[in-house]
Amino acid sequence: MKKIKTYILAAIASTAMLFNACNRPYDAVYSTYKDGSPKLVFTVVDGKNGELIRIGEKMYYENGKLMYEKHFADDKPTGDWKFYYENGNLHAQGNFDHNDSIGNDWKFYNEKGEDFYSGKYDSMAVLDFTSEHRPLSVTYYKDNTEMRFQFNENYTINTKGLVVNGMKEGRWEFYYANGQKMLEANYSQGIENGAYNSYRDNGVPYFRGFYINGKRANIWEFYDENGNFAGQKDFDTH
Repeated sequence: MKKIKTYILAAIASTAMLFNACNRPYDAVYSTYKDGSPKLVFTVVDGKNGELIRIGEKMYYENGKLMYEKHFADDKPTGDWKFYYENGNLHAQGNFDHNDSIGNDWKFYNEKGEDFYSGKYDSMAVLDFTSEHRPLSVTYYKDNTEMRFQFNENYTINTKGLVVNGMKEGRWEFYYANGQKMLEANYSQGIENGAYNSYRDNGVPYFRGFYINGKRANIWEFYDENGNFAGQKDFDTH
């Protein structure tokens, strides 16, 4: 989006343009919430033929807190990009001056503002990004192990678990965007092995079971929306 056509932003940017005689950057509100508060805001400069050129972008939560801030040069990511939790604390920060596809010098923090990962590690890397260059997952490396995290759109944890020699190992946890646990699964050398518990997005259990070497085993229990026992199935019965 190197050039934002005037017919898209003219109405919302016209007032700001009156004070932009020196072609200084200014903010143009692109979309708002129902109460009129800004949602998506572009930082722009006037281009040729009345076109507006985006050099920055900010997204806000509905509570008015900043969700992210980005910078662009010739429509390519540049400078420091920052992503924030809904409480205002910084989630992640990376620099795109020397790598406009995945950035570098990434740092991650939890919702309390502390370092995201407290375990010991040799190095870390952002493995996946969304199409909008939002970091989707980060991995911390220690010897032959990896501690992997994947994030929801609101930057809360979606998935976390250990990888040993390239295979899932031990307990993996999966979460809804509201922070409630979705699933607990246990692995041995990449295969489900052990307790396997699922939950609804309000914390009520959905089912509980057990895997042995990748196959369902023993008695699995199922629960209704109120958490009441709803039935069971014996996977050892043939």
